[in-house]
Amino acid sequence: MTFDSREKSRYSGQPVECYRFAMGSTLWLFTSADQAVVLPSGTYEPNTLQRGELDHSQEDQAGSLEISVPRDHPIAVLFIPGAPPSTVSLTVYRAHRGELTDPAVIFMGSVAGVSFTGSEAKLICLPISQILKRRMPALGFQTQCNWALYSPGCGVARASFRDVVTLSAVNGVAINSADFAMQPDGWYENGWLETPAGEVRFIVSHVSNLVMLVSALTSLAAGQTAYVFAGCDRTETACRTKFNNIVNHMGFARIPTRNPHDGSIA
Repeated sequence: MTFDSREKSRYSGQPVECYRFAMGSTLWLFTSADQAVVLPSGTYEPNTLQRGELDHSQEDQAGSLEISVPRDHPIAVLFIPGAPPSTVSLTVYRAHRGELTDPAVIFMGSVAGVSFTGSEAKLICLPISQILKRRMPALGFQTQCNWALYSPGCGVARASFRDVVTLSAVNGVAINSADFAMQPDGWYENGWLETPAGEVRFIVSHVSNLVMLVSALTSLAAGQTAYVFAGCDRTETACRTKFNNIVNHMGFARIPTRNPHDGSIA
C-alpha cells in the first residue's frame, strides 16, 4: 500500500512520526514511536516528545508547531544559556510501518525559542514560510556605517583581527583572560568570542582582562583557548584609525543635526 492509502485507511494505518533537528553539521534524529524507525534520512531513536496540532489558520503564526519535551532534552538545553550560535532547523516526517521508504514531510522550519515550565520545556517552531515575511534590510542615511563588520561590503579581513586567548576564569557571561589586556579597553566590544568547536557569542563589553558576553557558553571552562575578534562601533573614526578602511565606510557622519522644519530661523 502507498502512504496515501494507509493514511486514509480506517484499519491499515500504523503511523509513526520522526523529528530531524539540525544545527550546522550536528544532527539529532528522534521519533515518538516506542522503537527505532529507519527512514531514508537516517535512523530515528525513540525519545520523549509530543507535538501539538499544526496551525492551518491565516494568523501571523500560521503553520507554527509546539513540541513538549523534558527540560533536559538536548534541544531544549541548547536554549538555556540564550539563543544558540546558529539556527536549529526542524523537519518532521510522517510515515507508516510497512511504508517507510517514502515518508511525507508534514513540517519544515526551525526552532524559534523555548519556554520552560517546571520539568517541561516547550519548543516553539516556526515554518520555513516565515522567512518570506521578513523585511530585507536596506541601506540607511545614518551616521553609523551600514555594513556588517567583516562582511563583503565592509571589506576588512576577519583573520587580521582575530586573537587567540587562553581563558583563566569563566563565570557565566563574564570571561577572564590576561590576553584580553593585550589590547586597549573596548577593542573587542561589539566583536565576538568563538570556541574551537565554532560556538559564537557577541561581546558586549571589554575592560582590561574581562569581557562580557551577551549570553553564556556552557562549553567554556578555565584553561581552554578561544578566538576573539575585534569589534567596531561603526563610526568613521573607528573605520579610519582602527581598521584603516575609510574607503569602504558606508556612514554619513556629516548629517545636519538641526531640523530646518522645526522652529524658527533665528
